[in-house]
Amino acid sequence: MMTQKELHDEFWLLTKSVLEDSRIDAEEAHVLKRWLEEHQRETEFSYVIKKLDRILDDGYVDRFESKEIIDALGHTLARLRTT
Repeated sequence: MMTQKELHDEFWLLTKSVLEDSRIDAEEAHVLKRWLEEHQRETEFSYVIKKLDRILDDGYVDRFESKEIIDALGHTLARLRTT
């Protein structure tokens, strides 16, 4: 089992790789959601998971939704840095 620091480091690396092109498409969003659900402890990723659930409901990620996901990832990363 991963330590909390290892989990947060892996999340940071995943986020960094997903954001290389400064946008998130549906395939990347599904990969991200699957990883978050598999590694969720307590509620640390629930904010992003809820966003992804809503956005992926239609199976498509437009540029506005991509920005929403990026903002949610930034919010979560900032919150994790304080823990």
